[in-house]
Formats: sequence, C-alpha cells, structure tokens
Amino acid sequence: MNEKRSIIVLIFMLFLAMNACECMAQEIQQASGTIQITDMLGRQLTVPENISSVISTSPPSTILVYMLAPDKLAGWNFINNFNHTLMDENYQSLPVIGGWYGTQTGNYETMINMSPDIVIEGYTTDGEVQETINRRQEKFGSIPVVAIDGSIIFVTKSDPTIEYVGKLLDCKDQAEKLLEFRSSILTKINETVKDIPEDEKVRVYYAEGPTGLATDPSGSQHSQVIDICGGINVADCPLTPGNGMTQVSIEQVMNWNPEAIITSSPQFYKTVYSDPIWTSVEAVQNKRVYLAPQNPFCWIDRPQGPHLIIGTAWTAKMLYPDLFADMDLDSLTGEFYSEFFHYALEDSDLDMLLHPEAKITK
Repeated sequence: MNEKRSIIVLIFMLFLAMNACECMAQEIQQASGTIQITDMLGRQLTVPENISSVISTSPPSTILVYMLAPDKLAGWNFINNFNHTLMDENYQSLPVIGGWYGTQTGNYETMINMSPDIVIEGYTTDGEVQETINRRQEKFGSIPVVAIDGSIIFVTKSDPTIEYVGKLLDCKDQAEKLLEFRSSILTKINETVKDIPEDEKVRVYYAEGPTGLATDPSGSQHSQVIDICGGINVADCPLTPGNGMTQVSIEQVMNWNPEAIITSSPQFYKTVYSDPIWTSVEAVQNKRVYLAPQNPFCWIDRPQGPHLIIGTAWTAKMLYPDLFADMDLDSLTGEFYSEFFHYALEDSDLDMLLHPEAKITK
C-alpha cells in the first residue's frame, strides 16, 4: 500500500513539475515578446508577438500583405512605374527588393539587411515547396520563414490563405472585409453564368505580349478569369509549364476566330485594330478587344494574387455586358481601391482605369 501511495505521489509531483516548466516557458516566451505559431505547411515557428515588418518572396503574397496590412509591408518584389501611380506615396516609395518568381531570382543579403520580423513564402517557381521552404529558412537564419498556401494565386481558392494571413498579422477585420468582397463578386458571377447554354458562351482569346501571339489555354493560372466568368478559352494549344505564354501563330488565332479578345499588353492593344494580320478576326471586326486595367497592378494576370478579384468582375462585364448590366463596375472599383489598395480614386483615375483605350489610341 505504501509503495502504491509513493508511486501516486511521485506521478503527481512529476505532473506539477511538468506544468511548472510549461508555465515558466510561456512566461519566458511572453517576456521575450514572442509566440508560437504553426504555418500553413504545419511547421512550428517562434515569431514576434507583434509583427510590424514583413517581406514576401513573391508578388502574390506581397500584394496580400499590402491589401491586408500595408503599414507592415517592408518592400516590393517589383513595382510598376506610371506617370500617375494609383498608390499612396508612402507605399509607392517602399524599396524594391526582388524575389523568387517567374524568371526572377532574389537576393538573400538584400532581404536580411532589412531585418524583417518575418519572411512570408507562398507561391514559388523556385523548386518543390517543402525543399524551397527549408532552403529559405537556412538562408534567412534566425528570421522566421512563414509558409502560406500557394493557392493564393487562384481567385476561387485563396480564402483559407487570406484568413490565415489576417490572423498572422493581426488584421482579421480587414481579411474579413476582403473575404466578403470576394464572395459577393464570385457569387454574382457564378449565379449569372451557370445557366448560359454552351453554344451561347463567348469564345475568348487571351492575347499576351506585344504581338498578341502568346497565350495561355483553359486551366492555366494565367487565363483563369476567362474560365471563372463563363467564357470559352479558344486557345487549343499546350500549356507551357511555369511562366506560361505559349507561342501561337496568327493562322491559329484566325482558325479559332474568337468573338472577344482580352489582353494585358498596351503595346498589342495600340496596334491590333490597325494591323492587317488581325483584321479578319471576328473580335477585331466587332471592336471587342479589351485592355485590362494595369495600375498599380494588372487586374487579370502577371502578377497573380488576391487583387485579381476586381479583374474577375471586369472580365465578366466585358464578356457579358447585358447579363451584368446591373454590376456597377465604377462603384466596385472605387470600393476596392479605397478598402484594399488604400487609395481614394478621383473621377479621372476611374476613367483612366476603366477606359485605358482612350489614352492609348490617341
């Protein structure tokens, strides 16, 4: 009996000791201003309790940080230069630090010298994800590398990542606003296009590059807005892995004969109506070539990211203007820029965004 009682007492003392150690560890952690988190790959990390400086290794996650917590963003992977950039000067003047995306290769020393609280690694073209994260963490040393899900590049799949980063950066209310904005647009589009008969769907070509003779077929991350908005992507060509942009010939485009063309290239848009090789294409004949808004980031592609939700609304409106007659794109754009790009648009800004052809064709 005494032996059994001794064992019980010993177990109880061990429990108290373990609990005391755990409490002490928590107190030490709190005193040092750090917390334990689990990233989206399931890795356990110690990060500052109050994260105030963040860099990301590729544009999709950088743009997400900008949309949710702009004052915590320490630098851009790239920035487009416009005569009048639709971005507050405080954010526009952040340093350009590069990164790993497309054909770009980042510089660890540049980023380490900025002493960020954390580095966010999301979508990558720099090898297999787990291997990439391990390599990044080794190179960044004591700076925590937080992995987020690569689905941030897909318009319809990025809700969990938005929620996670909202919690990570203590901006859950802003993340919820973005989720609600996304949901309202995607629900409207889905309910509107789901019943369009196959033979009434608009045949669309995505023209990339200055000649318009590069494209991405259905299923590509680069042409996803066409699929989401109920268009038929006419490009019957291989999907080029990685950076996309499969080269095609004008003869192929003429054979596909799209009803509408969307493009992200101002150079192509400037010449398409006057270039004789395009004159026999139905979309050109009917003046249905649409240039996506570009400022401060292209709305439909390159970079991918959470901002493409406004480009999805734009695409739906361009492809099916009658079906989306009640979609107020001016109002949606003003709301989006105010809430998520942190910039109040003037009427002239709105006109420049939604009618870029007026300036380009002058």
